[in-house]
Amino acid sequence: MPLVRLAKIEDYESFDLLGRTMYRVTWCDKMCPGNPTDDPSNGLRLFNDWQCAVAAGHEAINDPALRLDLIVEWCLTERSETSKKLTAEILKKYKQPEYLITLEFEANAFQEPGLAYRYELAFLNAQVQKLPASTALRLQTLLQVV
Repeated sequence: MPLVRLAKIEDYESFDLLGRTMYRVTWCDKMCPGNPTDDPSNGLRLFNDWQCAVAAGHEAINDPALRLDLIVEWCLTERSETSKKLTAEILKKYKQPEYLITLEFEANAFQEPGLAYRYELAFLNAQVQKLPASTALRLQTLLQVV
């Protein structure tokens, strides 16, 4: 069982990201749930939940394709407004290769953990292009059903 460190609210420091104030855990350079975040209170809960999961033996998924699979599965099972917005972003990138999912978006339109997933999508553009057609079809069906 790996040894992990839990964060405190004081561990968050602000930084500027494309004109937006974001917060990160000062001693953790890994991108993970709650790090970075636009709200340290929500980020703290997500980060510590993630750390506890790692301590319990759930390994952090570092493979980008597996990270995208996790997000897609969450979208397919959650069926919320946030999952619908994430699904729309994924499908837009899938259908329009020139479209780029960026870190510039309306964060207040997303609920956690979908907000963390939306930030992560900005780093998964290449993987979205490689989605199997069957997965894209499942996502498209979700948009039509929800």
